[in-house]
Amino acid sequence: AGAVEQLRTHTRHLNALHPAEKHGNQTMVQLFEKGYGKDAAGIAMEAIRFARESKIDIVLIDTAGRMQDNEPLMRALAKLIKVNQPDLVLFVGEALVGNEAVDQLVKFNRALEDYSNSDNPHTIDGIVLTKFDTIDDK
Repeated sequence: AGAVEQLRTHTRHLNALHPAEKHGNQTMVQLFEKGYGKDAAGIAMEAIRFARESKIDIVLIDTAGRMQDNEPLMRALAKLIKVNQPDLVLFVGEALVGNEAVDQLVKFNRALEDYSNSDNPHTIDGIVLTKFDTIDDK
């Protein structure tokens, strides 16, 4: 898949910037991949377990490509968060979509509340807006 190949390329570039020789022969970034179409919550759990065993401090779980109106994907996202109890949940949106990003954020948060099967669901903690360089003064 194209997205996974992009991640592999980014991983190589980041590790080239931070050679293992300068970091106790440890690569700075590792890609944990198990394929598409599988249980995202289970894969995330495996990645977190691998990170703990490997003494890796930070695990980023990329759930890009989910549409806020796609109920099965939103249920899977809510399950991933409930099962793995992340420290931080970030919404990454593109600045170029304008106010649509607010609508996306509200719907993602609502989906996490609705599908978490929890009295106290973990919703979105913060926002990262990308592609500011593509918008003008409007």
